[in-house]
Amino acid sequence: MKNNRLIYLLIVILVIWLGFVSREAFSRKNSNSESIINQYNVTGFSTDFTRVVEEADPSIVAVNADGTISSGFVYAQNNDEAYILTSYHGVSAANNINISFASSYSQKGELVGYDIYLDLAVLKVTTPYEMKKIQPGDATLLNKGEFVICIGTPSSMDYAGSVELGMISLKHLVVENTVMTNDDRLTYYLDLIELSSFLQNGYSGSPIINMNGEFVGMVTMNISNNSVFAVTANELHKVADKIIAHEEVVRNDLGIKGTYISEMYGFEKNNLNIPIDTLSGIYVSRIREGSLAYEAGIRSGDIIVSINGKEINGLNDYFDALYFNDNDDMTFEFIHNSERTVAGVRRD
Repeated sequence: MKNNRLIYLLIVILVIWLGFVSREAFSRKNSNSESIINQYNVTGFSTDFTRVVEEADPSIVAVNADGTISSGFVYAQNNDEAYILTSYHGVSAANNINISFASSYSQKGELVGYDIYLDLAVLKVTTPYEMKKIQPGDATLLNKGEFVICIGTPSSMDYAGSVELGMISLKHLVVENTVMTNDDRLTYYLDLIELSSFLQNGYSGSPIINMNGEFVGMVTMNISNNSVFAVTANELHKVADKIIAHEEVVRNDLGIKGTYISEMYGFEKNNLNIPIDTLSGIYVSRIREGSLAYEAGIRSGDIIVSINGKEINGLNDYFDALYFNDNDDMTFEFIHNSERTVAGVRRD
């Protein structure tokens, strides 16, 4: 009897001990897993975002144009002349432009040139030092949902260098915009990036920076008060380089709004009666009367295959045609009512 009691007691003690050991092992496993997950999140966030901000910060400037505050960034340097991109509407009426750098050093800026269509102004400062510039990226490689960073000056100079985190809502949005030039009202289509972040007015002219540290666009606020838009770096690059070189910027009035077939899904092609093996071109969803493409005979529902002999596969090909200035004529190859047509039109 005593032996049975002793056996039962030993069994109970063994069960209790096994339960204690199992609980400790399970608790340590959960603790280690949680530590690893937390460490990964914090480390990843710190490594990616803070690194990009730290590298870009010296290139960001605040622009004070007779009290109107906007943002800008160093784009290029030629010997002792550094060139800065910013929004034109922030400096258009200014007599004095003052540029402040991350080190709180400030200097008077000179307006080199501007492009009213892109809301772009190119400023110049003279400096004996090598300025850090942001490398341009390719906006066509952006993805919806991709994180981007904006560094600028919201509200006042006290907040210069503020950082805003945003997300790409639409990588390619075509909007109709209107500007006034010499008492003429000009309407045109503008290719933009839409952001999911609400930015205050002072962020106008600030760069949109991807996780590679490249600027993929520049914030512009003169399109709408309800959304945040950025002009693509691809288009800025073409125009800014010409302004810096004191070359004329020729912007052809193509008047096209559409979708690149290379970016379409198969079901979209079927819905639009586009042959599934059609891989290049731009499907025209809207065209403005009086534009070059309209004068060439192109209408909504047509497919533009090439412009000036170059296939249109995406946004960069379109920009090549938009800023084409080699001669006075433009040639469009397009499909209208299932028939391929080539038509030339003379530019003004």
